[in-house]
Amino acid sequence: MGMVTVNDVDSRSYRAVEILLLLPTLLFGFLGLGLIVVGIGGESVGTGPLGMASIFGTFGVWYLGGIVVALISWLVTPVFLYFDTKKVQEADVDWDPNPVLYAVAGFFLGYLMKLHHLYKRHQYVVDWVDRDWWWTVVAIGAVLPPVCLVLGGVLASSGSIGIGLVLIGVGILTAVPFSVAIYRDATYVRLHSGAWQPNPGSYVGFSVFFFLFGPVVYPILGCYYLFRRHRAIGTL
Repeated sequence: MGMVTVNDVDSRSYRAVEILLLLPTLLFGFLGLGLIVVGIGGESVGTGPLGMASIFGTFGVWYLGGIVVALISWLVTPVFLYFDTKKVQEADVDWDPNPVLYAVAGFFLGYLMKLHHLYKRHQYVVDWVDRDWWWTVVAIGAVLPPVCLVLGGVLASSGSIGIGLVLIGVGILTAVPFSVAIYRDATYVRLHSGAWQPNPGSYVGFSVFFFLFGPVVYPILGCYYLFRRHRAIGTL
């Protein structure tokens, strides 16, 4: 069997699963924006009742928004998994997933099933990415977020609350594109490299996991990926 591409398995549900998988990082982006706005309020932020209310209000709005988005994602995940696996099942692919099983598993294990589904899908169906510059976003995301987060934390703990919150917000905000970039670039490398074919599903899973538990780990993941990329296709 020849190479099967997304053109052979046309599915809007596949794109929906991708978006749902990256939603957590997008939510943290809104948190970063909120911290920047609060931090711009000046050095008085956090030193009085109004400042503390601004900080806790930012986290509160973000938390409630996250609950709403998580609920919607939980409800629609089984639907998109069902329709996408049905498309794959109907196509001429060496993978025969059970749509009903994926829908049920998606209801109980939503995020894990999205990760598993994208990983398996990329094993058998090649996606198209024409742009080769996504690696630059990976490189920036591997360096800038941890630097801003560490520097912002140091400044905030030393009393410079305003500028500290701004830097922490910038660190969170600049970490958001990392997951998208490494996912898209791994898709590009998988399509164009014969020596190394990274599974984009694995890398987006690692990037989202490390984002939720602290993007300070991004330099390790980013440098490892860029090193393997350079060896595979000879460009950086």
